Amino acid sequence: MPPRNRFALLTTAALLIAALPIAAPARADITDIPRPRRPIPGETISNPPPMDLVRGSSGSQVSVLQEALSEAGFFPGRIDGVFGQATLGAVYAFQKLYGMERNGTFRTEDWMLLDREIKGPGPGPEPDRVEVDLSRQLLFLIEADEVAGVFPISSANGGSYRNATGRTVRASTPEGRFTFQRNRGGWWESYLGFLYRPYYFYGGYAIHGSSSVPPFPASHGCVRVHIEDMDYLATRLKLGMPVYVYGDDVGRDALITPPPPPPPTEAPNVAVV
Repeated sequence: MPPRNRFALLTTAALLIAALPIAAPARADITDIPRPRRPIPGETISNPPPMDLVRGSSGSQVSVLQEALSEAGFFPGRIDGVFGQATLGAVYAFQKLYGMERNGTFRTEDWMLLDREIKGPGPGPEPDRVEVDLSRQLLFLIEADEVAGVFPISSANGGSYRNATGRTVRASTPEGRFTFQRNRGGWWESYLGFLYRPYYFYGGYAIHGSSSVPPFPASHGCVRVHIEDMDYLATRLKLGMPVYVYGDDVGRDALITPPPPPPPTEAPNVAVV
């Protein structure tokens, strides 16, 4: 069921049930409507007023949030009613997508945004591809020209570090059109740290899982994603799959829109036989 229909149906059902003893007044403001609650084993359903949800929150409202995030195209992990790391990552992706403060708090007034259809980065030349938007710190998985998932990332922080040869260089994530060249399973250690299930798109630069994915640029150049997100992505990514990286120095249009063809040259004044 589309997210927008799901919310309308659940809200209508909740109001009808509440109206059985006496008629309940209609409420137009989303902040006044308690979200439907899914029962957790051993928990009494009481349907309390909406509340802000943060890491460490638990209960039926977190379960509803997790399900809503999943249906919208984010990846909150297992729907278990516990606001943990995976749910935090999904909330970060949600906040980045809509240009909100990246504080990890899901507010009562944010529910309406989850009922919107996700607007992807736009059409591209290949139906299946990965797009990494460095400016928004997001990764879009595109399948059949549709957004199949939105994931939070952490890319290069622009600081200085020593590379493998001992030379001091600036941390930067390469921008351009690439393809996945190789990949590895499990954890791998490089001279800069550990990479989980890396998919390399440019030399030693990879999209990989990490135990440290803050909501801001923090890497030496790779594109970090959460461990749970990489486990899912590893089932969808393929060698040779196009990867577009843009947002800092290169705009998306410069990569997606092919350059205009060169002007035709004047035909030589000779006979072709």
